[in-house]
Amino acid sequence: GTLGQFKKVRKNNPDFVLAVCGCMPQQPRVVEEINKRFSWVDIVFGTQNIAQFPELLEERLRTGRRMRAIIANNPDISEDGMKPVRMHRHKALVNITYGCNNFCSYCIVPYTRGREKSRMLSDVCSEIKRLAADGVIEVMLLGQNVDSYRDAEGHSFADLIKAVNDIEGIERIRFMTSHPKDISDEMIECFTTCDKLCHNIHLPVQSGSDRILKRMNRHYNRESYLETVDKLRR
Repeated sequence: GTLGQFKKVRKNNPDFVLAVCGCMPQQPRVVEEINKRFSWVDIVFGTQNIAQFPELLEERLRTGRRMRAIIANNPDISEDGMKPVRMHRHKALVNITYGCNNFCSYCIVPYTRGREKSRMLSDVCSEIKRLAADGVIEVMLLGQNVDSYRDAEGHSFADLIKAVNDIEGIERIRFMTSHPKDISDEMIECFTTCDKLCHNIHLPVQSGSDRILKRMNRHYNRESYLETVDKLRR
């Protein structure tokens, strides 16, 4: 619907460039629909092609051709062009995982972003060290499910938090999103042992009904959720 609103803008301004990106363009049927119904869209790319955006834009401006770049369910993570998001000078968002393995019954993410992939602990820490050298004092570690982080060398999410906690210049660590079925006692212990880890957590409730949680395919129940909350409070 929003794309339709840009048709007139695109027609009245030949220099206007319209790009569509994100999870949905990872699906072939969505790209096909955009090609068929929205001919005024200049560039379409998916979540795993973010690093290509500058060259896609340059090629579009140079040739006038419509650009399409989609990689579906790529099992590898390319560090090329990987850049954290700076919220402002002192705070940055750092992705640690991509994709998801949970297949909750209401969620499209595993089908659009593919199976879960974790960046190497060393790569994440190198990125955060560069951020710290540039004035960042707070990092937010991001993933669809940070608690299931496991890199190719077997490092867990707790290992990553401990490693980031040791980085000079970083004063605060936050993360999201946690999954109640995967949060570990080792990670919970980090709230005690890692002085830079902020004492807050984003832990989705989803439902207080075991029947609904089962239909959602969430793999935990009300009792186990409340037990996790008690552990965190203790």
